[in-house]
Amino acid sequence: MGIDTGRRPAHRVAAAVLAVALATVVVAGCEGGSRSGSDNPGAAVATPTGVAPQKTSINDASEKDLAATLRDAGVSDPGMWAQTLVQYRPYPAGDAGATRIKEVLDQFRADPDTVAKVTATVTA
Repeated sequence: MGIDTGRRPAHRVAAAVLAVALATVVVAGCEGGSRSGSDNPGAAVATPTGVAPQKTSINDASEKDLAATLRDAGVSDPGMWAQTLVQYRPYPAGDAGATRIKEVLDQFRADPDTVAKVTATVTA
């Protein structure tokens, strides 16, 4: 009974191609397997102890991203507040921007809890 040595290299090539294809699928699955950002509301983000979370720029964020940030901060009706805040852009930098954000919130009768949550999570 003879061994067909002509087929062995083909089997090795097929096995190598299969291994590369499998590795590609595994790597692609790892790269796209996690979700973050505004399409994943409520996702917990680990923050090192003693480090304040980075604020979202009210001037640069899209309305959708701003709404997600406000939702994550526990603001009631985050979509409405994001839309309102975006309508009054741009906000000046620094303290003047923080003051203007508070003015807009006050103009639309935001309760003190909403003002505190918004100003804690956004920056101009």
